[in-house]
Amino acid sequence: MKIIKKYFIAMEECIRDFNISLESFQSTHSNNFLYTNAIAEYKELFLSLLLCDTEEGPKQKTEELVDFTIEHDISYLFLYSELVTVIRKLLGNLVEEEDFEHIKDINSFFKEHENRIAVLYLEKFLNQIKTKGEIRISHIESMSDKRFMIHYESHIKWIINLILYVQAKECGDDYPQLNPKLCDFGKWMCGASNSYMLTTSHFQVIEKLHVNLHDLAANVIGYCQRKESRPATLIHLMEKIDYFSLEIGSEIAFLNEMEESTRDPLTKLLTRRLFDRIFLNNLEISKATDREFSLIMCDLDHFKSINDAYGHGVGDMVLKHFSKILENELRKSDYVFRFGGEEFMIILPMTNQEEALVIAQQICDKTAAQEFSAERTTIRYTVSMGTLAIKIDKMRDVSQDIMDEYVSQVDKKLYLAKERGRNRVE
Repeated sequence: MKIIKKYFIAMEECIRDFNISLESFQSTHSNNFLYTNAIAEYKELFLSLLLCDTEEGPKQKTEELVDFTIEHDISYLFLYSELVTVIRKLLGNLVEEEDFEHIKDINSFFKEHENRIAVLYLEKFLNQIKTKGEIRISHIESMSDKRFMIHYESHIKWIINLILYVQAKECGDDYPQLNPKLCDFGKWMCGASNSYMLTTSHFQVIEKLHVNLHDLAANVIGYCQRKESRPATLIHLMEKIDYFSLEIGSEIAFLNEMEESTRDPLTKLLTRRLFDRIFLNNLEISKATDREFSLIMCDLDHFKSINDAYGHGVGDMVLKHFSKILENELRKSDYVFRFGGEEFMIILPMTNQEEALVIAQQICDKTAAQEFSAERTTIRYTVSMGTLAIKIDKMRDVSQDIMDEYVSQVDKKLYLAKERGRNRVE
């Protein structure tokens, strides 16, 4: 320590001259609020650590510095670069002055600081990520309608399991799934049936982030199992994993809002505004695979009479009741839209005319057989349905005119069902 103290003045000059300095221009906010002020305070803590002249001091000063950097989101890379800048300048000065006597001691002094900082930073940073993850999970669990956020919840749990593995230091084979297609979040990504989401740039960004995150995690596991003492590398990997995780969360939240905006507030079915996009996608698939898909158009019989007799509140209950029948009778791969008023449209991917007729008849029969109570009254209602199988010629270009043509055809089939007595399928 006596040898190092000889160079304290030179070290302080290096720190003050080359340590990054930022000045705050926001006089209306407190010092604790601003990152620029945090950097200024960090500089003093950094200086206090390197100029500490007691045997026990470095441990305490290191903890103070690392706690501060974690609390104020100052990255390890920033801290490390400051350390490297100081030692490089100091050693450069000593070489110019031909003072070679204690270069080895000075280098050893900085290496000890570097290692102590890295080990402690990794420990505290892992705890911070884990705590943030637990808080996010508690927020998601309190949501009344999680939708896509339930899948982000499984992703956060995966991150926490990765942190626990690193912290355990046992380096066994009980680590989180590293294949991005086989973790719970990845299975949802691969099996997502919402094609209108799959085609969005947000979904594609999530996929890229998720694959990169798993690739980084594999490196983390590799370092742990090889028992390489490289806390700085693990810090860098975990910082990137935390960043990618936050980005995935932001994209999932956006998809969640998008999903909410495409749902009818009353029935929770998809809205007509999304119909063209999904219809177009199925036309393209049909053209590429030479396979049929089908449309079913539904209209509740005498719905105006229900509204007139019982009021619009009861009418809304009928619409919600029928929506539940559709959800229960249809497959997960099918798309159901509230097309307008008491009209509903269904897209059945990879379904021919015969199969569509069977599905439509099941819905028609189920609707006619059920009754429910509303406003102290038992209500029964029926539905008329038109079906249309579609297989587009490979030579035809998919266009809005073609989509309108098919909608017109299925609408005519529905009209035919109404004309022939209602409560039937055509």
